[in-house]
Amino acid sequence: MTDITTEPSTPAARTRGERAVLRLIIAMALIEALSGVSQGYLNPILPALGGPLSITDDTINLIWLVSSLGFAVVTPIVSRLGDSFGYRRTLRWSVAVVSIGVLLMAIVPTLVTVMIGVVLLTVVVGFIPLMMGILRATDESRTRAGVGTMVGTLMLTVGGGGLLAGYVGQDDPLKAFWVAVPFAAIAILCAWLLPDAGTPDKTPIAGAPLATCSLGLIALVTATAQGAVWGWTDLKTVACAVGGVVLLAWWARLDSRQSRAGKHFVNLRMLAVPQIRTITIATFFFGFASISYLAANGIFLHSQSADAGYGFGLDPLQIAELFIVSSVASFLASLATSWLMTVVSERGTLILSGVVLAAGFVVLLIAHGSFVGYVAGLVLFGLGLGAYQSATRALAVEGLPQDLTATAAGLNELALSLGIAIGASVVQMVIASNLTADGHIALRGFTLIWMILAAAALIAAAASTTYRRATAATEEVAAAEGLV
Repeated sequence: MTDITTEPSTPAARTRGERAVLRLIIAMALIEALSGVSQGYLNPILPALGGPLSITDDTINLIWLVSSLGFAVVTPIVSRLGDSFGYRRTLRWSVAVVSIGVLLMAIVPTLVTVMIGVVLLTVVVGFIPLMMGILRATDESRTRAGVGTMVGTLMLTVGGGGLLAGYVGQDDPLKAFWVAVPFAAIAILCAWLLPDAGTPDKTPIAGAPLATCSLGLIALVTATAQGAVWGWTDLKTVACAVGGVVLLAWWARLDSRQSRAGKHFVNLRMLAVPQIRTITIATFFFGFASISYLAANGIFLHSQSADAGYGFGLDPLQIAELFIVSSVASFLASLATSWLMTVVSERGTLILSGVVLAAGFVVLLIAHGSFVGYVAGLVLFGLGLGAYQSATRALAVEGLPQDLTATAAGLNELALSLGIAIGASVVQMVIASNLTADGHIALRGFTLIWMILAAAALIAAAASTTYRRATAATEEVAAAEGLV
């Protein structure tokens, strides 16, 4: 791709520049497709590996735990590396690492390679922050549109990857590992075609904040992921939760201080900027209110009404097909978000995202006995999901210097991951406390889940009311905090 960082001076040059930016966004969307497929295609594969690889349910649970830990820990690390050592360089290495994981599981599918591959796949969380850094340095005016396209692609390919893997692996689940291979090949090609952009600050990463943050995330995510298995009052769960909170509090203290050498892991002084603080809080509650429901959604759809008193008796492939409806809604909402923020306002779009998400859970609460009603609730869920994912990611970097783009985007991804983890643990606690004698979840359990998640979505909307567009005052706050 050509260098498009200079401002075109003639109509013809401007047209060439716009085409170059369009090619750039398309290439980024194709890279993000690998992220979506690799996050979605394991859902139907792992539960089916009991026969081919003799993997037990406990081992599958361990694999998901490793995945959750990887997503939480890798997010800030990859983002920070992008600001320090270059967005394109870090992105190329990230795509290569994910591609190695994809190939490893496809060529040599064993328990060991699946565990290694799942860890390598978690590096996809850095794709969007790194590509936002490239896009913002290249043409900041297209950041919102580019983020909307990338998030839309992510939403669509997460559902599409799961569905495609379900079809390919119907007879032999090991074949489904090949679903992501062509996407990896395309992503590698696109990553090598992207232009270089931005100037790395080459600031070393502070070791103590990195260690305390990483260990704190590992402990906290382990507690939230394993609480339902160990027991929420078990000593291991409590120790991990308390230890995680203490370590993260220590990290917050370390990374909130001024550093004469400019060394941080994730500079939490960014939260002094009102816009960034608002987006971070809203993102946490958006994550809590949305993705944490997906496992419970599958349980509800799979349940037989004659046995449980609810559900539609869908098999895993039918559930994946239905999820495509929600994914398409998310895709469309993501593409429309940039336009919405211009027409309705940034704050209005954030509030609307929370209200629509909450409305989806209200519809599920009221109309869960009807298949059409349940699908309507999932469509609203998908619309709210796509809108907030696109809006929060785009706004998470506005008002901050360009050389903090990936780190700021990574902080937002971290807030999302923590919201999802804690939301999922709350859902699991509700499920565990509402099991019937025959092992089904009582309907009151789902009712409580829908009410809790609707409330969390409304909290996200309420937090969004404090959002204000970045102004000159924002730059003054950033300067006062040593961010520029």
